[in-house]
Order: sequence, then C-alpha cells, then structure tokens
Amino acid sequence: MKRFWALILAAALLLNEWCVVNSVPRRNGTSTTASELSGILKKIVSPCTTEQTNCNNPDLDIVFALDSSSSINDTEFKAQKYATNMIAEFIDRHSPIAPDGTRVGALTFATDVVREFELNEHTGLESVQGYIDAIGRRMGGTNTKLALETAQLMFEDMFLEESWKLIWLHTDSMSNLGDPRPRATSIKKQGWIICVVVIGNHENVDGIDDIASPGCVVKFGSFTEYAKVAKKAQGPDQFDEFGYQG
Repeated sequence: MKRFWALILAAALLLNEWCVVNSVPRRNGTSTTASELSGILKKIVSPCTTEQTNCNNPDLDIVFALDSSSSINDTEFKAQKYATNMIAEFIDRHSPIAPDGTRVGALTFATDVVREFELNEHTGLESVQGYIDAIGRRMGGTNTKLALETAQLMFEDMFLEESWKLIWLHTDSMSNLGDPRPRATSIKKQGWIICVVVIGNHENVDGIDDIASPGCVVKFGSFTEYAKVAKKAQGPDQFDEFGYQG
C-alpha cells in the first residue's frame, strides 16, 4: 500500500514539475514562487485526483530536518523555523495534525543530529509550532547524510504502515560529512518522499537532484525569501507578528 501511495505522489509531483517547466520558462537559479510551493504542497497532501476512483488521501508522517550548521546565523535560523511553521500550517489545513491523522517530528543537524521531537509527541498544530519556535540553533558542519539516517529511524521507531512518509529537508551548503545520496536512494526505494529546500546556492548542491524525489526541490536566495514565500503560499493578504506578508 505504501508503494501505491508513493507512485501516486511521484506521478503528481512529476506532473507538477512538467507543468511548471513547460508553462513558465525559468532560468537556472530562479527561486520557487509561492504558487509553485503551494502546488507542490497540495500534491503532497492531496495526491488523489478527481479521475481516480476508490482513492482516499493518506495520512502523513513528516519529519522536518532543519539545518543548524555554522553558516546560518540567528536571524536566518529564526526565518527557517518560521517557514517550517508555515509549511506545517499549510499541511494541517489539508491533512490535520492529530493522533489518528498527520504526525510531525523534527530534527536539527549540524556536525551531529538532535531529534528535537518525535512523531508521537505533539498532536496538534499549535503544539508543533510552539516546539519548532523553541528549537535552539547549534554550530558545526553540514551532516546531511546523518540527518537522513536519523529521519529514517524516527519513522521506523513510530512506524505506521498506512501512513506515507515525507522528509522536508533544508540545506544552505554542501554536505561536508559524508555522501548523503546512497541513504537518500535507500529511503526512496521504500516508497518514502524526500523534499529538499535549497537556500542560497541554486546549482546542483550536493547532488540535490539525486537526493530529492522527482519534482520536490524548492529553491530560494535567502532564508528571509523562503519565509516570505512560505507565508504567501498560505493565501493572499495575510500578515503576522514576524513581519511577513502573504
């Protein structure tokens, strides 16, 4: 069953990527727009199409992997957390966070990895967002390989067969502590999805296209831009205390 959902989602993401590429020509390095980010998220939370019969959108297990390496300052890390909360809010509106619904976990990675909270710890959006806000920045290298390994363990420790799995991974630089691509390949072979948010360098950093699932790479010039676009993807005319407008 999990492979069935993975095939549905992979097809949806590939279709989304084809539509973006063929409807709006984009230069190499162009940032992801709010509509593109919203489109990717909608495909993730609602992979069923109106043409599909006997298709129910699955519950989700999501691990947010936040980059906490030394190249990220306090303001950038705060913006990364804010954007993560906006992604969680978008998902919650379409697939509510609940004990018997969508489950959310989070980790931070630098030289090492910290499991900030597990998939079964917080059973509502407000709690998830509060604990993301409380995550502290650390220092060190960029161990993307260990981040993926840890996210996989978090799924396995709280495994639910009927829920498909998503890793939402952030990075602003090349992994300098091992090659993450073999682990990513192994994860995707299980039918699990990896989406990668690339900040700053819009080239194929670390073989991002080899790490991410098809159609699930999003790119921004800065963490502030990411936060603004994530807010804007919620819908028009939204303001909040962090100062970002949708």
